[in-house]
Amino acid sequence: MTRGDRIVVAVVAVLAIAAWPLASMATGGDAAVAVISGPYATYRVPLDAARRLDVRGLHGTVTVVVGAGSVRVAESDCRDHLCVERGAIAAAGMAIVCAPNGVTVRIGGRADAPDALIR
Repeated sequence: MTRGDRIVVAVVAVLAIAAWPLASMATGGDAAVAVISGPYATYRVPLDAARRLDVRGLHGTVTVVVGAGSVRVAESDCRDHLCVERGAIAAAGMAIVCAPNGVTVRIGGRADAPDALIR
C-alpha cells in the first residue's frame, strides 16, 4: 500500500465517522414516527401518540389510526380497500399505500430490524 493509498483510506474513514451523526438526524434518530402523505397535506405523528386522522385523498377520505407503537388505515373510500387489509405496521421502513387516493403511510425513524429475510 502506497502513501497515497493510506491517505485516501484515512480521509474516507474520517468522512464516514463525521457523517454518522448526520445520518442519524436524517432518519429521525431513535424516535419512530408515522409519516402520512396525501395529495394535499403531509403529517408526522409519533407512534406513541394515540391519534386518528382523516386524510383527504384524490377520490375520498382515508382514515389513519396511530397509537400503541403502530399505524394502520382503518377506513378508505377506495374501491379495493387493499390499504385497509394491509393491517397495522410498526417497523421503520414499512409502508401502506392507497394508490387510488394518492395517500402513503410510512414509518420513519431508526430501523433496528433487517430489511428482508431470505429463506
